[in-house]
Amino acid sequence: MTGKGRISVLPNQRLRLMLAAQLLWLATICLLGAWWGRLLMRQASRIAELEGQTGISLRTAHEHWQRTQRMLFWESATFFGFLMAATALLFSLYWREARRARGVQAFFASLTHELRTPLTSIRLQAESIADASDSEHREKLVGRLLEDTSRLESQVERTLELARVEGGGSVLSQSFLLKPWLDYFLRTWDEGRGLKLRVNSNVTESQIQADPGAVQIILKNLLENTMRHSGQEKVMSVNLTTEERDGWVVLRYSDDGLGFKGDARKLGQLFEKGPESQGAGVGLYLVSALMQRMGGRAEFATSPKLETSLWFRQGGAANG
Repeated sequence: MTGKGRISVLPNQRLRLMLAAQLLWLATICLLGAWWGRLLMRQASRIAELEGQTGISLRTAHEHWQRTQRMLFWESATFFGFLMAATALLFSLYWREARRARGVQAFFASLTHELRTPLTSIRLQAESIADASDSEHREKLVGRLLEDTSRLESQVERTLELARVEGGGSVLSQSFLLKPWLDYFLRTWDEGRGLKLRVNSNVTESQIQADPGAVQIILKNLLENTMRHSGQEKVMSVNLTTEERDGWVVLRYSDDGLGFKGDARKLGQLFEKGPESQGAGVGLYLVSALMQRMGGRAEFATSPKLETSLWFRQGGAANG
């Protein structure tokens, strides 16, 4: 069996064992509840008999018995209700963590593959450059080397940012003009990537309150998501528009890629991805998490192309 096979089989075995343990625990609680209820009812019946033997009228003893029965029933039901609710909560938390752990395992398996591929390619390109005598061929190899280096840099940056977000890292907040910042970022993003970025922009001169570094990571992840789903096209088209609404600046991002096939409501959750996606399900999670850290939010919609709406708080005078 391969290492990958062991990674996938062992967690499934642990999950089956935990499911069996949970079912056994629930059965034990139910049996204990039935035994306890039966014991209490027997004790209450015995008390009623003793009251009858002490000279208390049968009617009074029967009323005491019914009152004791109701009291024991509701006390037992309340206690076991709380116990079952606590058990259900613990099981729910466990399943969430188990699913998250499986996602982390899948992420690192994907990360290992995504790092190994560009590293191997970089080594081969470097060896080819060292042996190349033709300047034209060497230039082509250098271009491929830059592409692989950019892929590697993006993957490492995404991994580090995920660790920072999950570790509770903070973001800085400052007011700045979105349009000039965005224009500069888009001019420099496609350098060394072997493709041309075509931007259809209708961005206004709006001020936003945000962390420029976090916004850069957000846009990088959106662009790389577009690049990943644009097929073999060498020209990548994106559409950007802004709208000011009640103290917010909404930046809408869409592309002309292959679209998204899946449940758009799950986008932005950690390790959630489309059925045909080759990624690890981290990029859009970082988009959503960083927007929340900055006091905004990210919304994803498919109509039919994937559209992302980034809600930033207005900065400067508009915010005051």
